[in-house]
Amino acid sequence: MEDDDRLIIIGVTDVDEEMKQRRAAERVKEEHLAYSRLNALAGDFVSVYVVDPETEHFREFSSTDYYKTFELPEEGEDFFAVSRQRIDRVIFPDDHQRFLSMFNRREVMEEIEKNGIFALTYRLMIDGKPTYVQLKATIVEEQTGKQMIVGINIIDSFVRQEEEYAKRLAQAQSKANIDALTGVKNKHAYLDEEERLDQMIGKHQASAFAIVVMDLNDLKKVNDTQGHQAGDQYICDACKYICDTFKKSPVFRVGGDEFAVIAQGDDYTQISGLLARVEAHNEEAVRNGGMIIACGYASYENDRCVAEVFERADTLMYENKNVLKKRQEENG
Repeated sequence: MEDDDRLIIIGVTDVDEEMKQRRAAERVKEEHLAYSRLNALAGDFVSVYVVDPETEHFREFSSTDYYKTFELPEEGEDFFAVSRQRIDRVIFPDDHQRFLSMFNRREVMEEIEKNGIFALTYRLMIDGKPTYVQLKATIVEEQTGKQMIVGINIIDSFVRQEEEYAKRLAQAQSKANIDALTGVKNKHAYLDEEERLDQMIGKHQASAFAIVVMDLNDLKKVNDTQGHQAGDQYICDACKYICDTFKKSPVFRVGGDEFAVIAQGDDYTQISGLLARVEAHNEEAVRNGGMIIACGYASYENDRCVAEVFERADTLMYENKNVLKKRQEENG
């Protein structure tokens, strides 16, 4: 045969198993690259996809058993379109619009280019319950070119803990802003509101408002003659009257026997009538020995800060207090 030029020797070898092993090895290598990057992102991922950022061809690397129940395709084209089309089956309805507005190729790629990673938190329906998950995406450089790695991991317990912490913090802050005796807001709350209004004034966005400063006459006399328990009740009765008068405005106890009201909205537009009501109450109290509440009022008039408005109102309150005391003395 070696001397016969007319003959050609052809051999066929079964390399199917070798090719399978080679493809498996390449896949393991690719998965290793993907998981290495995902581990850097941190998270216990329930599903991982690799997506060609140019063609949007995608392939699922792995997913948990309950994620497979969503019956999403393991491989295909148009990754973002497919993901958006199937939200009705997998995503909690309240999160549909946010997912649709944020999870598209342009938004994802811009965020990755800007910050190196795209992250989106939403809720999947798992076992009939909305469960918080976080989708993370980033770009990795592989031998075949750039690939987008997309991972989804459950963060429900973390989010629930954060929500509970925020709830408790809000409750604690609320308690810190409430006067223990009267139940209205305290001086700390007033200073917070003052700061907020000062910021609005600084931005030239402050709405019309007025400050009413009110102070109880004869609290010391009640404490000395009837005891502090009676004095506390005197403060509570006065507070109730103030709240009943300024029903649509926040009331603050800013001192032992001093209150401040920030009148806005309807109370601001009807302030003259409300102040007249307080004046009539005091006239009656002077004649009959009832509870007297000195009152001073000032409107915001392009002041630099709330403190300037408060000072004007406070000055007028002390003037009113002195007038009322003189009337008490005259009435014996």
